[in-house]
Amino acid sequence: MADASRSPGMDQRPSLGALVADIVSELRQLVRGEITLAKAEVKESIRVGVAGGALLAVAAVLLAMFWLLLTWAAVYGLAETELPLWACFLIVGGVYLIAGAVLAFVGLRRLKRARGPERAVAEMQRTKDIVTAIPPSSHAATRTLDKHPTTR
Repeated sequence: MADASRSPGMDQRPSLGALVADIVSELRQLVRGEITLAKAEVKESIRVGVAGGALLAVAAVLLAMFWLLLTWAAVYGLAETELPLWACFLIVGGVYLIAGAVLAFVGLRRLKRARGPERAVAEMQRTKDIVTAIPPSSHAATRTLDKHPTTR
């Protein structure tokens, strides 16, 4: 026979230990999700940084070519008095200078856009704030669960 003093819903409520275990499990999942978010943000920042670095490398090569052509133009300009030869070197060197400057500008802008895992850090801070807001008695229950793996 059923006990008349007990209500039918009392047997179906989870125990305090089960509730704390669920909270610990969900916190672990939340932290794992935040770590995954941080990894994704770092990967994206690395990709943007690599693209900016590659553009800077191309700009450096073009600027080196400019310097080489400028040097040749100066040598030919001093060695000969006819304008067309060294003028051609200066024109080509000017084109390299403009192309290198544009690539350097674009590369630097891309490097400035590369950031750390800002959203993940914000989420971790929110989680920390939530966990520190839990009353101290709940922390003791969590530590007890960590010592007893069978209740997980």
